[in-house]
Amino acid sequence: MYKEMPALSLVIVLAVSLSVFAQQRSQAAQVAEPKSVVLLFREDFKSGLPNQLPLLPEHVTNSNLELKLYGPGAKAGKDGQSGLWLNDEEDPANPGQKVGYIWTGVAPGSWAVMLKEKNNYLDLRGPARLRWRTRPRGLHTLHPLIKLADGTMLVADYAEPSSTYWRESEIYFVDIPRWRTLDPATVAEAPRKAGEPVWTDKVDFSQVDEIGFTDLMGGAGKGAQGNSGVDWIEVYGNPVKRGNASPNP
Repeated sequence: MYKEMPALSLVIVLAVSLSVFAQQRSQAAQVAEPKSVVLLFREDFKSGLPNQLPLLPEHVTNSNLELKLYGPGAKAGKDGQSGLWLNDEEDPANPGQKVGYIWTGVAPGSWAVMLKEKNNYLDLRGPARLRWRTRPRGLHTLHPLIKLADGTMLVADYAEPSSTYWRESEIYFVDIPRWRTLDPATVAEAPRKAGEPVWTDKVDFSQVDEIGFTDLMGGAGKGAQGNSGVDWIEVYGNPVKRGNASPNP
């Protein structure tokens, strides 16, 4: 009996040590959360082009960004009359001022526009935020999207409502109540694993690979009010060098 006591003591000491280590890691993670942010990027999609063109990767103006399109409605069809377009037209609220923007009116299905910073992951913790100028119309509402370093795509339970005119707004990621997993191929809700919740409010924003938006719908056609428009987007957070980032758990 007495010979077994040291082994039991060792188990207790080890358990306590692991508990302390876990607490220290949790505290370290809290301390590491950024308290300030910088402008990671701004994207003004190209203007001054012909009135309507299929949206292509070369239509981004920031050389540090890569434009990525997802979903069956994103890419232009062979007829050249479908998919996401880049429009260039006069701002109805500011006569004489042109706006170059992404337009979804002839997208035949669900779509997603994502921007990838070539050199850095995005740390969107703390006071990180998104600013954009948008004009959803009809029943269309624009949702922020993120794609994590492990490939998980999440859509925010937050949406910019319909607007007659272009509107600027700002969203703090910490204020988005919950997120839902999307299938990048369909830009629809991803199948859930057994026991997995429909929504999650626990997202690790420390290594975001891509960020963008969707309205989860196809367009209603030319001249119709059922579409979304995005003029520009800004993202504030902190850069994390891709080569130096730690693997996601």
